[in-house]
Amino acid sequence: MKRVKADTLSRKEFFPKYLKLVNVILPKPLTSKEIEILSAFMELQGDAIEDDRFGTQARKLVRNKFGFKTYSNIDNYIKYFKDKGVLIKEEGKLKINRRIFIPKNEKEVELTFKFKLIN
Repeated sequence: MKRVKADTLSRKEFFPKYLKLVNVILPKPLTSKEIEILSAFMELQGDAIEDDRFGTQARKLVRNKFGFKTYSNIDNYIKYFKDKGVLIKEEGKLKINRRIFIPKNEKEVELTFKFKLIN
């Protein structure tokens, strides 16, 4: 099997590319706009954000980034993410499902896909 390597990426470049790769194995794939929105949440940094990545403060930052006029736009995307199993409720807070989660201190991420073909 041949390995494909990627160049070094910024956080802003990394999350959309990462989600596009992971998207192919999700039972309910994300749309390109959902990938953009989820990437924006994933690239947020700071103690308040790390503690509650999908809380009010984070939602406001993402809402402003995309120019949404109301919170309902972001709330709809959060609902889509929950319906698709991307977000789960853990300890009273929304968190990214461990199937696609990236630890915050990782400097390098390696993905391995294994497919079993049936006849």
